[in-house]
Amino acid sequence: MMEMKPRAESQAREVYILRDQIGQGNPFLHGQNEYQILHEVEVDGQHYAVLQKREDHPDDAYLFRIDQQQPVEIEDETEWENVAEAVDNLLYDRNEGSMS
Repeated sequence: MMEMKPRAESQAREVYILRDQIGQGNPFLHGQNEYQILHEVEVDGQHYAVLQKREDHPDDAYLFRIDQQQPVEIEDETEWENVAEAVDNLLYDRNEGSMS
């Protein structure tokens, strides 16, 4: 019988690659859209960004893989879920740690 090993959780760390390039608080232009960079993370060695269109509701955000400084839509559902979970864990752990 083959033993099933649990899938290792992806670890995320916050990075500041795009924000350092365009300047903190400046919009990130992609196509016809202006985005605010909410978070940039590295997950398993790959750069990702959580972006929000300027005109969108504050609860709306988009998760992109960043490839050669350009956002690329994540088409693989497993990759998207792993990255979203890693980002949630990073943000949840950070916020939980700051609570008294």
